Amino acid sequence: MKKIKFAFSYSLILLFVLSGCTNNLTISAESTDPFEVLNRQIFSFNKTLDQNIVSPISASYVKTIPHSIRKNVSNHLEWMDKPSTIVNSALQMDLENTILASAKFMLNGLSLGFYDFDNNETKIKKKDLGSTLAKLNVPEGPFFMVPLLGPKTVRDFTGTLSDRQSLSNISSNSVNKLNLVEIPINLVDKRSKLSKSIENIYKSPDPYTKMKSYYIQNRRKNVYGDEYLEVKNKKLDIEFEKLLQ
Repeated sequence: MKKIKFAFSYSLILLFVLSGCTNNLTISAESTDPFEVLNRQIFSFNKTLDQNIVSPISASYVKTIPHSIRKNVSNHLEWMDKPSTIVNSALQMDLENTILASAKFMLNGLSLGFYDFDNNETKIKKKDLGSTLAKLNVPEGPFFMVPLLGPKTVRDFTGTLSDRQSLSNISSNSVNKLNLVEIPINLVDKRSKLSKSIENIYKSPDPYTKMKSYYIQNRRKNVYGDEYLEVKNKKLDIEFEKLLQ
C-alpha cells in the first residue's frame, strides 16, 4: 500500500514537472512531443502487440459473439466505470451530470450493468480525473506513449493512475478482483469498437503522427467541448488567411 501511495504522489509531482507552466487552452493547442524518439519505439512495440495478439482476438470476439451479448458486455464495462464519472462530476461542480450518473448507476446496478434499463436515453458526459485537472487549468503536459495502454498526455496518465487508485481504496476486495479480470475484456471490447479507426491509422504514411493527432484532438474535444472547437476553428481560420497573403 505504501508503495502504491508513493507511486501516486510521484506521478503528481511528475505531472507538474513535465507539464511546464502554461495553463491556457489557446496556447496548449500546440502539442509538445519532447519524447518522440522513445514514443515511436513504444508505439512500434504496441502496434506489433496489437496486430499479432489483440487485433486477432478482437476480430474473433466480434465474429463469434452475437452483437446483443457484446452490447451487454459493453454496458457492464461502462457501468463499472461510472463511479469515476460520479466522483469527478462532483469535483467539477457539475450537479446535473452527478445526479444523472448516480441515478443511472443505481438503476442499472439491478443487473450489474449488463442491461441498460434507461435504453441509453439519458446522456451522461464521461468524466475522469484528467478532465477534472483540466478544469483546474492544470496543463496537459507532453504527449507520450505508454506500453500496452497507448497514447496519453502526462495529465491524463496521472488522472488514470489516480482514478484507479481512488476507486480501489473505496471498493471491496471482490470488486477490485473483478476489475483486474475485466481489464483484458475491456481492452478487446474497445479494440473492436475502434477497429476501423486504428486500421486507418496503420495505413497512413506516418502512423505514429496520425495516432498522436487522433488521440489529442479527440481527448481535447471530450474535455473542453465547444471551447476547444472554437479555438481549433479560429486557429484554422488564421492559418487559412496566412495562405491568402
